[in-house]
Amino acid sequence: MNSIIIIGTEPPCPRCKLLTKILTDKVKELEINAIVHHAVYTDPEAGEFAGQLGLVPGTSSSVAKRMNVEIDNSRKIIPNFDSEFNTEYEDYFFTNWSYELDEHLRIYENNAKELGILMTPSLIINGELKHSGSVPRLSQITAWLLELKDV
Repeated sequence: MNSIIIIGTEPPCPRCKLLTKILTDKVKELEINAIVHHAVYTDPEAGEFAGQLGLVPGTSSSVAKRMNVEIDNSRKIIPNFDSEFNTEYEDYFFTNWSYELDEHLRIYENNAKELGILMTPSLIINGELKHSGSVPRLSQITAWLLELKDV
């Protein structure tokens, strides 16, 4: 049985919610023998995994704090649902995620590991960190899952 863990927030932020929903749906659609589990970044399980990488689990806010900056939450993030980055996720618009949200937080994603943080959402497949800090492209998620069919 394959293990897929999404380290995220509780309640799930739009990014964590989207990633968990995509993985749950794709595992079923592709008939992958796997359990999908959402772990909260404050859970011991998340801390243990991050610790193996020499990191601590955290959010974009955790990274901003270490950067001594505040996230500008006053700026309205306006999704362009016609962009190529958003249209592939059109079945998931109900999660309130958009590519523009990831772009808004990209600076924190880009600095997280250097500052010692495994940033949410983090995707771990069979104990291997595949992605953290944003939502990977749908095609990449599908490719990672298809690799599990050979396992």
